[in-house]
Amino acid sequence: MGRQRKIRMLRKEGKLPKVQREKPTPRWVKILVIIFLIIFILGSASIVWGYAERNLVAKVGHESITIDQVNNQLDYYKNLYAQFKMTLSPQQEEQIRNNIIQNLIEQSLLVQYAKDHHLKIDETQYKKNLKEQIDQIIDQQKKNNGEKTFTDYVTGQYGSLDAYRERLEKLIADDVKRPLLSDAALNEKYKDITVTDEEVKKYFTSVKQVGAEHLLAKLGDNPTKSDIENAKKLAEEIMEEIKKKEKEDKNFNFATYAKNKAKEINDKNKGKEVLKYEPLGYFGKGEMVKEFEDACFDPSTKANDIIGPVKTQYGYHIIHILGKKTVSETYDQPEKVNVRMIQINFDTKDPKSKENAFTSARSISIQTKKGYNFIEAVKRFSQDETTKSKEGVTGFFSRDEKPEIFDAVIKLNKGDITDPILTGNAYVVAQLIDKQPEKKATLDDPDIYNKVKEELLNNKKEEIKKQFIEELKKTYHVRTTNPGRILANFFRNYIATPFDRFSN
Repeated sequence: MGRQRKIRMLRKEGKLPKVQREKPTPRWVKILVIIFLIIFILGSASIVWGYAERNLVAKVGHESITIDQVNNQLDYYKNLYAQFKMTLSPQQEEQIRNNIIQNLIEQSLLVQYAKDHHLKIDETQYKKNLKEQIDQIIDQQKKNNGEKTFTDYVTGQYGSLDAYRERLEKLIADDVKRPLLSDAALNEKYKDITVTDEEVKKYFTSVKQVGAEHLLAKLGDNPTKSDIENAKKLAEEIMEEIKKKEKEDKNFNFATYAKNKAKEINDKNKGKEVLKYEPLGYFGKGEMVKEFEDACFDPSTKANDIIGPVKTQYGYHIIHILGKKTVSETYDQPEKVNVRMIQINFDTKDPKSKENAFTSARSISIQTKKGYNFIEAVKRFSQDETTKSKEGVTGFFSRDEKPEIFDAVIKLNKGDITDPILTGNAYVVAQLIDKQPEKKATLDDPDIYNKVKEELLNNKKEEIKKQFIEELKKTYHVRTTNPGRILANFFRNYIATPFDRFSN
């Protein structure tokens, strides 16, 4: 009898203990372990992916647009505003940022198309642009560091200025080529555009701008269904109230009503801006969100109509159409005046300064009306250096440009002098030099005809560009989100956090 058989017999007789077999692992446990492994692997991968693309704003085909690229351009606009002692509001900054991203995406699409289709750039323009940018870099570095310091550094690091220029050329060549590659891609699409005489005539009489003001029942970011319903209800109630008031009062004033209504509703909400009134002036197509634009440019609307509510991403708008301007009207030359002026400035925060400025301006007005030479008065008293250097002459301007001065001189005769005119932070005394009457635009004027034709051509180009960009987005996939970060957030919010709560 073999050894194994003896052992089995002894176990059967109870003389040896039976072997305890391990129970098999339940199938559901195996499945659960596999699921957790998958979640762990995907979660880890998404975190790594999100981190790797942390500096990415958009992925366009095989090109990437980074936060640094956007911020560099945004800084340019901030510095530009700072030069005029202005700062960007958060809304303006966000709008500019979005425009920068959109422009970078469009340029990337066009550049990739141009490269894939082996389109040629304008080499003459490229060399000109390259030289200009290198010159600007060098001039700025000389200005920042001093010419001697700059020259010593360049000589020490590169041997000569020419060698440094060659180095800069290698660094910026691709960036200089990109806009020219974009132009090459667009020019290929533009080459077959034509503008006929009939198209020019039709366009000349079409609506180009709409003037409007509006009352907005606001929606914040990520509004709930309840927020949307409340804003809609408020706008509808206000619209009904406006219709009723228009019937009762022939002199109903939308702006006055809208301002008072906004204050009333906002006060009821403890100062929270639920309603907002805004005068928008005149605007053209492409300047407002689509729903708002479509409502304003609807051919059935006319001046003085009050329409709405119109829903956009910002809320529900009640819109007062102030007027519509045709293309021809935008080319009309308004009545203009040319004057000499003496400007006396004051501090708007100091009432005494304002009073002294008025006293000085009134004295100058009286003396010049009595015969004191106006040009001599300009040289002695005016505090506006721009006009002072030209003996006070402003050049021709319309009412839109300087309304207070225009209104004060328009009824005067040549040579007449005004009383003091309050303009912002200064009092002005003006002497009328000349007037230009209003001039209606006509296509019989070759200059007007060519400008209108060029404008229509540019409109066609813009429309073709929009269509082309949309086609390119289908060819070169555009992604403006970070999937890794989205997945990581998903796992954190919907997997890890609930699991931790369950465990605890």
